[in-house]
Amino acid sequence: MARPRAQDYEDKRAAIHRTAARLLSQGGGQASMMRIAEACGISKALLYHYYDSRDALVFDIVHTHLLAIDAALAAVPGEVRGRARLHLLSRRLLACYEDADDLHLLQLGALGSLSPAQAAEIRAAERAILGHFRAALTELAPDMARARMSAVLMGLMGMLNWAFTWLRPGGALTRDGFAAIATEMALSALEAEAAAG
Repeated sequence: MARPRAQDYEDKRAAIHRTAARLLSQGGGQASMMRIAEACGISKALLYHYYDSRDALVFDIVHTHLLAIDAALAAVPGEVRGRARLHLLSRRLLACYEDADDLHLLQLGALGSLSPAQAAEIRAAERAILGHFRAALTELAPDMARARMSAVLMGLMGMLNWAFTWLRPGGALTRDGFAAIATEMALSALEAEAAAG
């Protein structure tokens, strides 16, 4: 008979995620389960109650993060269309990245340590996130060639995804401010590509 989950299971799991992501992102993903347990203030046995391996932990951290981003983007109201939709998607993505630098760094290096099945799930979640932006761009330029559309899409995602390396809290530029700049740059590129045919 399966052991029932404690009422605070999800809270403890989220706390493990935060601490482990910080530790793993700083150490190139090499921290042991013992070291992660110590950093979390729990026993190694309790950590193994949640995860049977470090790879399982890394997968769950990254996958949970990506699913949360996908859900936030999917919650953009359907009536928000056109340029406004792309702006809102960009703002929501950067809001999801707030205080998540460790998760972001872990995601960047995670695929190499995961099983093929886990890596496929991560890639699927990443594609779902891209899909929200691709759909918004396609609505704005439905006849654009796929390769050109992909160039605009990946340009926008590159700007948003790497903002964590330089955009600082309390700086002159807010996340929303940068989301607006990046989105307008993508929209300008989209318009230029559409005009070029």
